[in-house]
Amino acid sequence: MKLSDLNKITVNIPTLNEEKNIIDCIKSIKKSGIKKIIVIDGGSTDKTIKLIKSQKVKLIRVKKKGLAYQRGIGIKNTYTKYVALIDADHRTTKNSFLKLLSDLDKSGYASVQATLISKNKKQNYFEKCYQAITDINVNTSGPTDMVGMPTLWKTKIIKKYNFDPKFTAGSDDTDLSYRISNKGYIFGHSSAIIYNIHRTSLKQYIKKYMWYGKGDAQFITNHPERSLSMIKHQIFDYPIKYSFISLSKLEFYPIPFMIMVGYLRFIGMIFEFFNIILKRKEKIYST
Repeated sequence: MKLSDLNKITVNIPTLNEEKNIIDCIKSIKKSGIKKIIVIDGGSTDKTIKLIKSQKVKLIRVKKKGLAYQRGIGIKNTYTKYVALIDADHRTTKNSFLKLLSDLDKSGYASVQATLISKNKKQNYFEKCYQAITDINVNTSGPTDMVGMPTLWKTKIIKKYNFDPKFTAGSDDTDLSYRISNKGYIFGHSSAIIYNIHRTSLKQYIKKYMWYGKGDAQFITNHPERSLSMIKHQIFDYPIKYSFISLSKLEFYPIPFMIMVGYLRFIGMIFEFFNIILKRKEKIYST
């Protein structure tokens, strides 16, 4: 792959009150050789908009309707052959996109997901535990039927199916992957490294995994045939399967965290089902 091939990629970044992250995110993407960047803001009330405007990238401002809505708008406004979906807490390297593009081109996949590594070398307990889960659940190899963020997509495919704007929480990418894989497409993993600014406190992870649970409820509402699979992921994969994998590596420290976040996700799902049944007003928030 040549540097000129990066002109075939547009990077989409959704934001909601990301003043602490957005500048470093955009700068890292520019340093990697990408010139086409779209930021889709979903109603920031801090300095995010001002900071984005200082970076000379395309800014699209939309109403506060959730992450899937923002991502969908970005994809509709992408006209290059490939689109990379990056979050504001991601930091790319010099070769991230060249490697992603190479892995996608030679594989025949519809999309490839990058290897996600903590940006902070001196991680606290919560950062280390989250990285342990990421290594088990994300940083694998071979084909898969589900990809999250950060990813590189063939624009033609993702544009055809796109994100469902009804999803306002963490399973928007699960829904997208499920619908596209049902059409016969396959996804894969890339050895391209993208760094992540992991959350650092218990409070942040409680909020994050409750948010994932909210998305799980929305996914099950749309795809009830996947109910048992989603519940298994929450109450078996996290607390049991991932714990045994950690034990096999002689890593004991993540096990309490894995048990906790699995059941947090389950609780978040139950709360959202009540909200759906009671028709409570939707609350959009960032994690």
